Amino acid sequence: MEHSIKFPLPFNIHVGFVIVSVILLILCYMRRKYAYELYLLIGVASTMLIYIADSKPIFYILGVEELILLCLVIADMAKVSKEIAAKEKAAEEKTPQDDQPPEMESISTDNITDNSDDNLGE
Repeated sequence: MEHSIKFPLPFNIHVGFVIVSVILLILCYMRRKYAYELYLLIGVASTMLIYIADSKPIFYILGVEELILLCLVIADMAKVSKEIAAKEKAAEEKTPQDDQPPEMESISTDNITDNSDDNLGE
């Protein structure tokens, strides 16, 4: 395997990772519809642009683009996790207490009489 000077992975492995990642991110986005999955999709796919760029400024532009996408992903994931936590908290508050199993009632010993003393005298 020959390593690329432009990218630390060999071209074939890089293409394979990109294809698998793009397919998985498309499937995740179709199921959940989170924007950060699209940001990741753009970031992963744009790593292939490094092979068609020959000048240093384009490498820097791609690096800045990846950094911006990473910041967007982190910000959007934080927003989504807060929304999910709020939904879970609201769902917990909505659940009626009737769904919870009843606690065991303590058995009262007031009604139990001890007849053992009565039988001793006879």
